[in-house]
Amino acid sequence: MKPLIVVMAYNRPQALSRLLDSLAAAEYPPQVALQITIDAGGDRGYEVREVAEQFSWSFGEKIVRAHGRHLGLVDHFFYAGDRSLKAGSIVLLEDDLVVSPMFYHFAQQSLAFTRGASPIG
Repeated sequence: MKPLIVVMAYNRPQALSRLLDSLAAAEYPPQVALQITIDAGGDRGYEVREVAEQFSWSFGEKIVRAHGRHLGLVDHFFYAGDRSLKAGSIVLLEDDLVVSPMFYHFAQQSLAFTRGASPIG
């Protein structure tokens, strides 16, 4: 069980950078994918996209999806949540958060517990 990490970003390049730095410092099993989804609009959208595209993700695939129109919080949340339909499970993070270095292991153990399986280390 390797949930996809989905980051929702909008108009806050410094906040996104802080979250991505905390993600880079966390522990992961091999090949964990990251998707950064950026809501269009706002006066700092270009900076947000630049932060996302320049971020180096060495743990697996990184996808940056910049939307062509302003979705708003609710539609952006639904878009991000829909990633679980393909991935099976996601860890959904907004750009104003930071994560613990052990957050991904916690997510895996939580999924294993709720599915009645043993955790993948």
